[in-house]
Amino acid sequence: MNKPEFSVVIPLYNNAEQIINAIESVQLQKYPVDEIIVVDDGSTDNGAERIAQANLPKVRLISQNNQGVAVARNTGVAHAKNPYIAFMNANDQWMPFFTEEMAMLITHFPEAEFYASRYQCIDQHGMCADARIRLPYVNPYGMLIDNYFSVASRGDTPFVMSSSVIKKTLFVETGGFPAGESAGEDQELFVKVALKGPIAYSPNVHVRYYRVAGKHVAETTAPVRECPFSARLGLRLKNSQMDEQLQRDIERYCAAHLCHVARQNLLAGHYANALALLNDTRANRKPVYKLLFGSLALMGLIQQQVRAPARWFKHSN
Repeated sequence: MNKPEFSVVIPLYNNAEQIINAIESVQLQKYPVDEIIVVDDGSTDNGAERIAQANLPKVRLISQNNQGVAVARNTGVAHAKNPYIAFMNANDQWMPFFTEEMAMLITHFPEAEFYASRYQCIDQHGMCADARIRLPYVNPYGMLIDNYFSVASRGDTPFVMSSSVIKKTLFVETGGFPAGESAGEDQELFVKVALKGPIAYSPNVHVRYYRVAGKHVAETTAPVRECPFSARLGLRLKNSQMDEQLQRDIERYCAAHLCHVARQNLLAGHYANALALLNDTRANRKPVYKLLFGSLALMGLIQQQVRAPARWFKHSN
């Protein structure tokens, strides 16, 4: 078998301070990568200029008008020459053995076409914590995840975009990332891949995933409704026949997302939105969170109703 060859796709939008570190973490891999594609998605800072000035080897810079991260990644994949595509966020970093581990998974699990590893979360204060992932078992030499939804619905997602590799033929077959969706576009790809077949997985930490305020959409906004990937899964549950266990796991996966978005709305003070999300029947698969967040939303609504007359009276005088 030929040695796997990787193309790395990095979407760039206003991450001038982090992009060079991200690229250098790719170039320092013990298993070398021969193509790094950076897609500048209409940045308004000097990230693209920094890349050009650094004259980094093996780096191709592609510029486009701002169209969102999904289109930027699709553009990068379309220009990739190698059969395996690795994704990297512009503010994340790989540890030195990530690509070596991915090459090992490709060799050991020929039935898979998607490969990933565990990751470490780093917050805006530089504090590190391994992702809380509930696997059915652990094999440090690699394993297959046959039911992504079961794992992802019980803790943190087992992998993130920056810890993922996909066979280019599978990416094309699944249609890539959904253009125009600014949140949950990575989950859409994960869902489509998981419904196709098993995922080869390393439970070892090989990626630093930076949860920096202002860089990841989910931490800066409170969506009014669930992300499109979850809505599409809801329609699939209604319109498709599937294994009962898989159906329950997908419902729990959607429930985890609904509760997550409800929590974001609670923190933003959007209590009615939170209740609407929790009223979805799929949220019943997370009864504790539904009860907790629902109670907090009701209390928040009551407080708003109590305060409204007081504010009216104060202003009327």
